[in-house]
Amino acid sequence: MIRLRLIRKEKLICPEYPWEGVHTYLYGSVIKLSTGYRMYYQSYLDGIGFFVCLAESEDGINWKKPLIKPLKEAVPYLYPTVEVEGKILDFYHSTKSLECMSNVVANYHIPSVLHNPEDEYPYKLFGYTQEGYCVAFSKDGINFIQYEANPVIPLLKFPNRRTKKVWYSDVAPVFYDRKRRLYKAMVKTYKMDAEGRTRRCVGLSTSKDFLNWTKPKTVWIPSREEDKLAQKLGFNWADFYGLCPFNYKDYYLGLLWLFFIDYEFERGTHEGKIGLYLAYSKDSLHWQRLSDEPLIPLEDWHNGMITTANQPIIEGNKLKIYYSGANFTHGYGEYEKPFDEKKHRACIGVAEFEILED
Repeated sequence: MIRLRLIRKEKLICPEYPWEGVHTYLYGSVIKLSTGYRMYYQSYLDGIGFFVCLAESEDGINWKKPLIKPLKEAVPYLYPTVEVEGKILDFYHSTKSLECMSNVVANYHIPSVLHNPEDEYPYKLFGYTQEGYCVAFSKDGINFIQYEANPVIPLLKFPNRRTKKVWYSDVAPVFYDRKRRLYKAMVKTYKMDAEGRTRRCVGLSTSKDFLNWTKPKTVWIPSREEDKLAQKLGFNWADFYGLCPFNYKDYYLGLLWLFFIDYEFERGTHEGKIGLYLAYSKDSLHWQRLSDEPLIPLEDWHNGMITTANQPIIEGNKLKIYYSGANFTHGYGEYEKPFDEKKHRACIGVAEFEILED
């Protein structure tokens, strides 16, 4: 059995620019290049939208945010999450305008950036938009060109006949499976359980060329074991918020974002916390969670939610996981729970692990 032993962790990046609001977080990617590291992280500003932002580092610890592009935004982007009675809920409903130099490279949500220096366009971007999942390409990692036939996976809707809500798939971390020579997107799907609750699941879509993707199929549904763990921690049930797999030896490991849920908003999503757990698979289709113990505890500056880059960085028997942590829970941003701009922060850190095999 494989396990990870935490060696060290530290906070690296926090919000500082106007377009970041209270959010600098991974959803995103960290890439190790011959010249250093690049990080593509997410930021969000109420009333304007979600941004893919760039940070650079020589050592992976000390990061700079290069101001590379003028940002001119005045119209909010609407990324559907939940629809109630035929109306898409826009939780981010104030309007602001902004004009300044920025480190923004794209307007996608939940971005995965993959890098292959041998390709004509070495940087590939996959992310969520109001049209569905889309892709873009770049020669320099800064100027991205959107694929003219986007979306590559049309907007996915999952209606719940009991609650009359429609849920949208908005999370799909992507990795390149070296074993199968395929790009794989772990697309969020939904299933309605016996109690009528809409449950987040892990789906899979694959592509040989990053342009033509298969129809997503559900491969992992939360079980009674996840609900038991949630109840042990004082919550009511648990969903799979996201899964970030990667090749290791002749099998797969995965960074599982486990969503511990308190309750569902009557006209919105869910209140709860998101923790990080290690998962295992022989084939990337059949998964199991390896432990009830989180890889990184929900504490300190990340006591509300933890999510990760789409891939860790493996160096020998060491694993570096770049992750974001929030000091607020998932329900903030709903009408009932607005953000406290003085108190709330989502920051980015790194955790280094030793890989142990019994």
